[in-house]
Amino acid sequence: MVVAFTGGGTLGHVIPALTVYEKLKELEDIEAFYIGCGKEEDRKTVQSCGLEYYAVSTGKLRRYFSLRNLSDLGRVAAGFFQARRILKKRRPDVLFSKGGFVSVPAVLAAASLHIRIVTHESDFSLGLANRINSRFASVLCLGFAGKAAERANAVVTGNPVRPDIVRAAQEHIRAEDDFILVLGGSQGAAQINRLVYDNLERLTKRYRIYHQCGKSGDLSVRSRNYTQTEFIHDGLAQLMARAKLIVSRAGANAVSEICTLGKASLLIPLSAASRGDQVENAGYLLSHDAAAVSDGSDFVEKICLLMDDNRLNGRLARNAAQLAQGDAALRIARIISGDRNDFVSDRIS
Repeated sequence: MVVAFTGGGTLGHVIPALTVYEKLKELEDIEAFYIGCGKEEDRKTVQSCGLEYYAVSTGKLRRYFSLRNLSDLGRVAAGFFQARRILKKRRPDVLFSKGGFVSVPAVLAAASLHIRIVTHESDFSLGLANRINSRFASVLCLGFAGKAAERANAVVTGNPVRPDIVRAAQEHIRAEDDFILVLGGSQGAAQINRLVYDNLERLTKRYRIYHQCGKSGDLSVRSRNYTQTEFIHDGLAQLMARAKLIVSRAGANAVSEICTLGKASLLIPLSAASRGDQVENAGYLLSHDAAAVSDGSDFVEKICLLMDDNRLNGRLARNAAQLAQGDAALRIARIISGDRNDFVSDRIS
């Protein structure tokens, strides 16, 4: 079986796709390759898993008027023909798209060649790329049971979670009473960084903080009971499991990992995100009493409440664990392989 993977622009798309790839290898004897945008971080991550990487031209999809939309449409068109040549040469049985603007040229090219398409949306609602991709997909896999679940080709699979997170959850590592983990995603989060820096002295008098600051961080900041790093390359799962509280953006991957580990969290969604997806993701957990949410104005107060009120902390952790979707990567891998079971309706071909 030959499988093409596509999606990217951020590691938030690439890493879940590779998680599905690793699970698919357990089910099938496959030959696989990846179509991406040529971003070096994406390329290195994909190639580290042994996949051949093809870069195609693409453009950002915007929901507002911009003259750059015209030039980017030209890039998408060029990427379509580049992807089509690759797909004609490699002749995959199926294309799996993880979404993001990078995926659109490859999905359109696969559709023009009548290649079966499976696409996955991590967030509570469909992004623009997946609104396009889902029109051509035989199966639309969803991370959450939102409005898109009403579509005829939709299956709620949950979001793929990295194996190290799953293993850490299974190890039942005891949370440390004074330990807070602050995450801003692979690119960091300037707002969260500023909140931590401005309140560091108050927080570190009572708690130990491990802070992934990303590229927007200031690594010169020092304090007792405080560790800061640009990116946590190894050991993230263990740190998340040890934390009594996780402070994070509300990206779909972060939310899914928090639920898998059954952790209390303070989510600070990126409200300026292009379509408010993080606000929706955070709202989903808030509606299930599975996380606290802040705009930053009550940052210290909410941290202290969540750290000091063990009943509240425990309730959020338990409710988060109940939202975990189990082995979503396995569900998606089975769909890619064409397997039909109780979570794939006969209406999907």
